[in-house]
Amino acid sequence: MLFNSIPYLILFALTYLIYWNIPQKGRKPLLVVSSLIFYAYFSFPFLFHFLLVILVNYAFSEWMFRKKEKGENHNSVLYTIVILNVLNLAFFKYFYFITDSLYSLTGYPSFKEIAGSWSIFLPLAISFYTFQIIAVQVDIHRGIIEKRMSTVDYFLFILFFPQLIAGPIMRSQDFLPQLDHPTIDPDRMKKGIFLIIGGLFKKVIIAENIAPIISPLYLDPAKYDSFSIFFSVLAFAIQVYCDFSGYTDMARGSANLLGYEIPENFQGPFFSQSFRELWSRWHITLSSWLRDYIYIPLGGSKGSIFRSNLNSFITMCLGGLWHGANWAFVLWGAYLGALIWIERSLYLHRGKKKFIPDSFPLAGIIRTLVIFIVFTFSGVFFRAAARGAESLNVAYEIFKGVLTLRNTGDTLSRVDELPTFIALGLMFNWFQYSPFVYEKLKPFQNILLPILSVVILLLLGIFGDGGQDFIYFQF
Repeated sequence: MLFNSIPYLILFALTYLIYWNIPQKGRKPLLVVSSLIFYAYFSFPFLFHFLLVILVNYAFSEWMFRKKEKGENHNSVLYTIVILNVLNLAFFKYFYFITDSLYSLTGYPSFKEIAGSWSIFLPLAISFYTFQIIAVQVDIHRGIIEKRMSTVDYFLFILFFPQLIAGPIMRSQDFLPQLDHPTIDPDRMKKGIFLIIGGLFKKVIIAENIAPIISPLYLDPAKYDSFSIFFSVLAFAIQVYCDFSGYTDMARGSANLLGYEIPENFQGPFFSQSFRELWSRWHITLSSWLRDYIYIPLGGSKGSIFRSNLNSFITMCLGGLWHGANWAFVLWGAYLGALIWIERSLYLHRGKKKFIPDSFPLAGIIRTLVIFIVFTFSGVFFRAAARGAESLNVAYEIFKGVLTLRNTGDTLSRVDELPTFIALGLMFNWFQYSPFVYEKLKPFQNILLPILSVVILLLLGIFGDGGQDFIYFQF
């Protein structure tokens, strides 16, 4: 059930109308039912698996609370449930990756035979809800969640349909305090509608138009010239940003209309002047989750600079693996981890020590461009992962095509349209980076909303083709 689809419009409209016309005690059960319908639309059989996962985790949460109340050690309860969640994720998402890797390392045919004898399908949103559920268990252990949650609250926190499929990854402190007090007012309603309109534009008009232009490149990158490859690399970064931040905007807008605030996942990442800043602005909820539940437990920034950099590098590699069961995703994380390591080691962006001093003409613009371009090339691994076993060869050919400045070869059809879509994506990036535009337009909301609504409907009619899955649905 895509956000830019008629079924979602029907589900949300019915939920919204009933929700605000019943007492508060009935609203949370209604949202749970709507969330179950939302998930069942994608995969009814896996809905039962999902419910079992939530029930098991809820039982362990209650067990941990009981042990805490008695003053008993509850470390074993935490370790057990975290391991069970990781095993559940590993079985469905990494079974073939593990067996293929073992076969490649050992050459034993039994690993290939085991993989061939199973047909494992990936449950929708398993990566997102696994991280969110683990965070709940750890937060109970750490005392961040002090009081027991009711069954309905627990289920709603995990199931809440606007953010269920692709995040943002919510924390207990983000959502639980709001559950009994959803609030709505004209400003929040208008903000929610603006977010939905902006998200639709980013997804349908920008991301879904970039995708078919650059797709042929990843089928046979060796046949295309460097110009086509370079602009395709830049455009894919914009595609991912518009696709995923568009989803987040629509999720946040839907939550606003139901009286809740959920976290922002992007804050103008392409205007960052260091990689550390970029990762504080890109997929924020995942970055903070990795920091709090992997990087800090590994030791964080305690100890030597080398150890801190190693912890960061390991965290980024695991973050890459979280995205998908392919070595290209691991290399994507390693690429980004190496950039952060190099940046830290050279004291980049610490105090006045920047790789381009402020005294240099246009220093800020140059720093931003360098960070943006270097970051976009990480997307080569990310996009190439879709080619499965051929992913690393595809990534190699793309890097080779750019670095050799190849003038020969084919030019991508419609490549001349990519700069326009890149500029549009950067425009939305600027809107996120600075609240200036929204604040200036706020007094004109009553005029702009109907106009923008009509415009987006017309554009959906022109460009919409039923909608493609959001990129992060595969995770």
